[in-house]
Amino acid sequence: MTTTADLAARLRAMPDDALERLVVARRLPAAALAESGPQHIADFFDLAEALRTDDAVDAAIEHLPRAALLALRDGVATDALAPAVALGLADTDGGVDDAVSARLTAHPDLAVAVDQPGGPAPARHAAPVDDHTARARGAEHAFRTMTVLAELLRAVDAGEVRELVKGGIGTPLARTLGERLGTDPEVVPERLSLLRRTGLASLERGTWNVSDDGDAWLLAPWAERWTTLTGAWRGALDPAVREVLDLAGADWHDLVATGRWAYPAGARWLDAELLTVAGTGSALGLVVDGALTTTGAALLAGATDAADRAAADLPDTVPGVYLQHDLTVIAPGPLAPADDAELRAVATLEAPGLAARYRVSEESLARAFRSGLDRDAVLGRFERLSVSGVPQPLAYLVHQVAERDGSIVVDLGPGGVGSVVRGTADQLDLIGVDAELRQVSWERPDLTTLTTRYPAQVVHAALRDARYPAVLTTAAQATVEAAPPVRRAAGRDPQEAARALVERLRLTTQRAEGEPEQEWLGRQIDLAVRGRTPIRLTVRMPDGSERPFSIVPTSVAAGRVRGKDTAVDVERTLPLSLVVAVESDA
Repeated sequence: MTTTADLAARLRAMPDDALERLVVARRLPAAALAESGPQHIADFFDLAEALRTDDAVDAAIEHLPRAALLALRDGVATDALAPAVALGLADTDGGVDDAVSARLTAHPDLAVAVDQPGGPAPARHAAPVDDHTARARGAEHAFRTMTVLAELLRAVDAGEVRELVKGGIGTPLARTLGERLGTDPEVVPERLSLLRRTGLASLERGTWNVSDDGDAWLLAPWAERWTTLTGAWRGALDPAVREVLDLAGADWHDLVATGRWAYPAGARWLDAELLTVAGTGSALGLVVDGALTTTGAALLAGATDAADRAAADLPDTVPGVYLQHDLTVIAPGPLAPADDAELRAVATLEAPGLAARYRVSEESLARAFRSGLDRDAVLGRFERLSVSGVPQPLAYLVHQVAERDGSIVVDLGPGGVGSVVRGTADQLDLIGVDAELRQVSWERPDLTTLTTRYPAQVVHAALRDARYPAVLTTAAQATVEAAPPVRRAAGRDPQEAARALVERLRLTTQRAEGEPEQEWLGRQIDLAVRGRTPIRLTVRMPDGSERPFSIVPTSVAAGRVRGKDTAVDVERTLPLSLVVAVESDA
């Protein structure tokens, strides 16, 4: 018989890192992990009781594979029992917690599911032979999904994705994003979830942000995008899901059936997870018509040639774009992500896809100049990306906007101290006598240059406020300090919550009133009183010897424990201060 006290003792003896892993794996409710509140865990006995509730035990059993359930049901100490031991459902000797045995007994249908069909995993259908057509279709799906993900990341970076108070994004926003991305509005929340799961974006207190990995992913080549995305997605899957995928092999036609065989108690959570995985696998181009392609298998396995296989299946990138006289830009095929990023800095994407369409406008050029590009840099970018030259109307528009928005350049001063402003003589004449800028204290070494001791970002802001077409050089932009991080009272992730709980439990044990061991023994006896559980007390006698007493305790009060001695059928009262050990006697 395993009691709450027994489990509490096992938990107390575990190393901190193992205890943290157990707490995370058992998925205890947030109220139990909180530092205060009516349900919070205050000591190891509270933790043991929380782990032995019906809901907690059921949730743990749901995540056990077939072999572990069989070993748990039979109480056999084999390697198969290891997952149950890791979850605190049994000990290394095969002793199964009474609460676990009770839950297994309460589900007779589970016993049938564990025993039947039994044996090896069900036979899989023969997967169709992978060919060039299947891989090409998979690559097409992957390209379309990656295009949508990239556009969503840019929308997140622009602050256009807003979470509702109740969670999720609103239908109007989903519709707007869907129209821009060329996809169904219903797909948008799913793709946002994929971005979050793969770590390319994060959601904290209702605010979406692009991660550093997301920034890098946007500039990575298409094949690297595919391999990175697939690897991050697989790494984020629950270990049980990965095990089911390994069992399924190349045949993904009925992952749910495979999952129910592998995890007989996991239907409540695993069925939905596997259906989602099947849909995502298809969207990522790993699976075509329910069969894993050879490229998909290589990507999922992280094979050394996975990137080469991905590059071979994906459409080739085009070397450049066509600049039209009507200021549209046509990409006849997929651009390299780095080229696409450069083009987006001077133009606006109108239609994403394999053959994307962009448009150059006064607004897009003004945005480019304000980002730090000058006229020569913008024209040079168009000349490099174009396979048809720069049309005269486009060159004229660049010159026109540059004169109005970007003709004044703010750079770092000598040695990075102060600022240097360059422009035409007429422009600097106006700036030098502008009353709103008098506090800048200009000096003019020549007709086309102004200098000041103030930092470049301060000078740039002052010129923009006074409506001068000023831009910062790239070097000056690099000196602009990042905004201080916003402090959010975001909820802790499971690992942080588990670590905080373990630290609190250790501290509570150390600071317990009286001798810590005496407090521990008292709690064990108190649990036995509540459960009417027979226990064996080892008591230190006046002569220094130790004597065991087997009793069923009835109360603990005033430093004494009362109970019925099961050996001689009498009531005993023993001083709690003389008790040196408590063991279950059931």
